[in-house]
Amino acid sequence: MIRACGVIAILSTVTMGCAADAPDAAGSAAAEAAAGGSTANDGNFISGTLQEWKVSVSPNTATAGEVKFTVSNNGTIGHEFLVVKTDILDGKITLDGDHFAEPSPGLEVIDEIGEFKPGTTELLVLNLKPGNYQLVCNLPGHYAAGMHTSFVVS
Repeated sequence: MIRACGVIAILSTVTMGCAADAPDAAGSAAAEAAAGGSTANDGNFISGTLQEWKVSVSPNTATAGEVKFTVSNNGTIGHEFLVVKTDILDGKITLDGDHFAEPSPGLEVIDEIGEFKPGTTELLVLNLKPGNYQLVCNLPGHYAAGMHTSFVVS
C-alpha cells in the first residue's frame, strides 16, 4: 500500500511537471508576461516599455539564469535597451558628455537591443548572474533625461 502511494505520488509529480513544460503553458506565461499580468514570473519573463524619458519593466526582479526581456518602444523616437550589471545607484552612472562610455569603471554592459523604431517590440534573452543591474537607454541625452531603472537578479 505504501509503495503504491509512493508510485502514485511520483507519477502525479511527473505528470504535473510535464504539463507545466507544455508549449501551451509556456505560451500562456509569455503572453501574460508580455501583457504585464504575470506576478509569479516562473519563467523569468520581463515585460518592458521605453518612451520619452522613461524605462519601465515588470517585474523588476528575476532569478539567476535565463531571463527574457520583451521590450516595446512606445515613444516617438528611436531608443535602445541596455542591460548593465553594476552596483552604481540607479541614475548615477558617470556620463562622458551626453552618454556613458561602454565600458566604464564599475559597470559591465551585458548585452543590448540596439536602437529600434517607435511602435516596435524586440526580444532579448540573456543568462544573468545574481546582482544589481540598470536597464537603460544610452543614446545621447537619454540616460540623463531619465531613461533608466534598477533591476535585481537573485
